[in-house]
Amino acid sequence: MSAIRITQSVGLGGVNTPLDVKTVQTALNKLLKLISPTNALAVDGRLGSRPENSKTVAAIKQFQSKVLGMVRPDGKIDPNGRTHKKINEKLAGLALLSKVKTPPVMPVTTAFWMKTAYAEVGETEVAGKKANPRILEYFKASKFWGTDDSGGQNAWCGSFVAWVMQQNNMDPVKNAFRAKEWINFGKPISKPVYGAIGIKSRKGGGHVAFVVGQSVDGNYLYMLGGNQSNSVNVAKYKKDVWDDFVVPTSFDSLSASLPIYTQNASVAGSEA
Repeated sequence: MSAIRITQSVGLGGVNTPLDVKTVQTALNKLLKLISPTNALAVDGRLGSRPENSKTVAAIKQFQSKVLGMVRPDGKIDPNGRTHKKINEKLAGLALLSKVKTPPVMPVTTAFWMKTAYAEVGETEVAGKKANPRILEYFKASKFWGTDDSGGQNAWCGSFVAWVMQQNNMDPVKNAFRAKEWINFGKPISKPVYGAIGIKSRKGGGHVAFVVGQSVDGNYLYMLGGNQSNSVNVAKYKKDVWDDFVVPTSFDSLSASLPIYTQNASVAGSEA
């Protein structure tokens, strides 16, 4: 499911045709991660005799509050209205992530921290003033003070790398939330290898991510990183945009390799 279509309004004060209500219930069940602690809804096409007490309406309000940042959620979805469009936006993102969420088969490697990184694929930020609790954990690892995971001022690629390395008993660099600070981590290497941390520049700052493979022609790198189009995923980048690569001091990069990446990946997009 990458988008839903409703013919009439659903929720408080809505027309609430059974088919439209079922459509909304199904969509919200796909997005439960964004509206915790909401439980899975019964897909029955009903809001009951008192819609204001309906779990479906409560879920709509949670979505409006957490994802849209509405101060006074109205519990209603109008066809092609703001809430409807945002639901479809999140469903589309979920459909994209589903293509890359299954990690590729990891090569034989001593880059043990990559198991941790792969397990985070699919974590995504929450629009508005709310935040994904997992991303707040990334912030804590990098000692970033933010409480909102969205917006350029809260770019979290460095925080993601900090969390991964901290989970594997390695200290992040000072100011780890700043991507370019990762050039001071471990030791530099001249060529990328599987599990290395890559650092690049972007307009307004930098970006940092883990190397997971290369294209057949060697012109592209596949990077597993946070805040890549607002989520943790594997994205394809031109190799020459990456400025530096580092690995832990004790890591033997000479015995490491860079495999050909053949799994699904997104195209490099926003990193802010």
